[in-house]
Amino acid sequence: MTRDEFDEHVLRIQLDGYTILPGLLTSDECEQARKELNSLSEKNMWLGNLFNKGQIFEIVYQIPSLLEVVRYFLGQDAVLSGAYGSILSSGAGGGGLHSDGSITGPNRLDSLAPADNNLRITSHVLGFNVIFCISDFTKTNGATRVVPGSYKYQALKVPPSPVYGERIVEAERGSALIFNINTWHGASENSTNEARYALFTPWRRQWLRSESELSRIVEPEVLDRAGEDGKRVFGLSALSPYLDLSQWDRENGCPKSEWSHLQRG
Repeated sequence: MTRDEFDEHVLRIQLDGYTILPGLLTSDECEQARKELNSLSEKNMWLGNLFNKGQIFEIVYQIPSLLEVVRYFLGQDAVLSGAYGSILSSGAGGGGLHSDGSITGPNRLDSLAPADNNLRITSHVLGFNVIFCISDFTKTNGATRVVPGSYKYQALKVPPSPVYGERIVEAERGSALIFNINTWHGASENSTNEARYALFTPWRRQWLRSESELSRIVEPEVLDRAGEDGKRVFGLSALSPYLDLSQWDRENGCPKSEWSHLQRG
């Protein structure tokens, strides 16, 4: 990614709340991911925590150009919040719009205080959702709908669809749609005869609660393959100490070596 391209993506996120990063995955990588998703689905396995279920899915947090954009807005210690697969069948999709972060994030209804007056935080980007297009995203196969600029709207309640300015985001296979979690969005209807495939990889600021505690979920060999950056990506440094600070290795999210016998499972 050139500096001009980076600046353009930043501006689009600042203005519209989303941008498309093209060519992050090759055709072969998309095909391998599609086959893995089908295999998992045929085994009736939940399409979550995919980094533990197929090495092809580990690529989603190892792409430098994507990390550059994510960290520009969320900080160098931004954490992965999940990794999910989506297979949208023919006839599925459509319906209302929503914003993310309503279960464990900043848009959780029960976390709003009376003094908030039902207004959400819009002054800063608190998280992103990154959707990898394993299929082409078209106007007819269940591509994501967004309302540009809606991330600035302070009211928590999302109006019923269709919303003024709502659009379907078309993107080529291998691209990634990245959007502010406050952006109103939802799947469009898949009116084709083929399934639409995608990977959903949400990111959060380090100090926000993630959808899952990936630091405790990630398999050791997966973390090893992620290298030093994996400690940040999977939020090891975000873990709250359960020991005295003098006993705690904050960078690795565990007891210091001399206190390793206190390590929790």
